[in-house]
Amino acid sequence: MLDIRERWTTRQVALLNDLESLFLAEGFRHLTISEMASRSHSSRRTLYTVAASKEELVLVVVDRFYNRMGKEARSRASKVDDVHDKIQAYLSASVDRNMNISPTFLRDVEEYLPTRHLYDRHQDMAVSALEEMIRTAMDTGELRSGSPALIAEIIDAVIKRLRDPEILAKIGASKSDVMKAFAQLCREGIV
Repeated sequence: MLDIRERWTTRQVALLNDLESLFLAEGFRHLTISEMASRSHSSRRTLYTVAASKEELVLVVVDRFYNRMGKEARSRASKVDDVHDKIQAYLSASVDRNMNISPTFLRDVEEYLPTRHLYDRHQDMAVSALEEMIRTAMDTGELRSGSPALIAEIIDAVIKRLRDPEILAKIGASKSDVMKAFAQLCREGIV
């Protein structure tokens, strides 16, 4: 897990927001620290107050993006009681957050080993949360008995396949499109 500060200054939050928008639109691997500073209307020095290197800065921005997605997913799921709605609400955060992701960003995340591992960690947490929702629903009788762990493994395998930029290009869909279809499948098929 990254050692990220709990609290950022107002300027650092604005900088992280600018960098996130830039990364989501254009990816990050091709950008230099100088380009990041220029495009975010800051200085290299300001960037280095957030992270000690370009690599660390990329990890901070990407981790922050996925952390916020996870928090939003948990928040949405906590506002509904029905398991069908809960799973749909949880996955809807991914649908919404992935609407503005460029194929270049996805490719950069997948092809750069540190960000791919970071993404894997966030996906593991999301799948664990879904597994717990399913287990709870089975325990309370909302869902028929089965193996929550097996369902979680199936969910994990499908999401891993659907996050592959080549698969998305092959089927002509965005990450948001496939997550929306997958959420519908989960709502109707699994539950």
